[in-house]
Amino acid sequence: MNRQTVLLISDMRQVHLAEILTKKGINVRCLDIRNSETVPEQLEKLKAFLVEADRLILPIPVSKVPEQKLLNDILNKNLTNGTLVLGGCFSAEQTELLKRRDIHYLDFMEDKIVTEENAVATAEGTIAELVNHSPYNLDEAKIIVAGYGCCGKAIATRLAALGARVTVLARRREVRKEAKKDGFYAVDFAFGPEEAMGAAIVVNTVPAPVITRTIIRELPRDAYIFDIASKPGGTDFACAKEYGIRADLVLGIPGKYAPKESACILARAMERFTLREGVE
Repeated sequence: MNRQTVLLISDMRQVHLAEILTKKGINVRCLDIRNSETVPEQLEKLKAFLVEADRLILPIPVSKVPEQKLLNDILNKNLTNGTLVLGGCFSAEQTELLKRRDIHYLDFMEDKIVTEENAVATAEGTIAELVNHSPYNLDEAKIIVAGYGCCGKAIATRLAALGARVTVLARRREVRKEAKKDGFYAVDFAFGPEEAMGAAIVVNTVPAPVITRTIIRELPRDAYIFDIASKPGGTDFACAKEYGIRADLVLGIPGKYAPKESACILARAMERFTLREGVE
């Protein structure tokens, strides 16, 4: 049987990943889901492709597939136990489905090396977006970074290197302690409203409702909120609109700003996983 890898293309990362895999002699079948109008048609093709698939590579995040209900139905009915499923930020329903079916899977965003390497591209892309959309220079600007995980840390570090006055908002005391050790002013979210006064930019990395009305109403009206957390983000976007403050939810930054590098990161993660799990 002619085994193959099926890859859903949601951005340029998957295009370059397909090139990398093809150069390694892997038979790759691509389904382009960047046009929402043709997604149902592409997912219908997926049903047939899965019959001979030994690997299925889904987007990062998997939620970039517009038809999530249809996708889940296909995964449940058409996946075979011999298919390795890879993607980023699987939903709880998808994770339960894969475990129940005893299907090997890898969530790229739960791989520590991937998240650390991805954070660099995310931070650089975030800065590019801030330069493009903020009415102020980053130098000397008061900027709030919500969350201090891999992405928050990488973003805060690079903003500080450009001369920004960075305040880190973090829930856990040990995380705030780490941020302070790294040279940042760090406080609990309870102090968010106070820190919002005079802030030019808010960057949120926390996938929970943390940039709330109490913070937003204290921001200058020409401030910019940039949210990179998983859908639906951590910002009260309706409130931001009410106050006339621009707030954007931007996902998949590595795929936009460093797609080749990001594809290499994913390819290396796939190799580590297959070696570790003993799957092909």
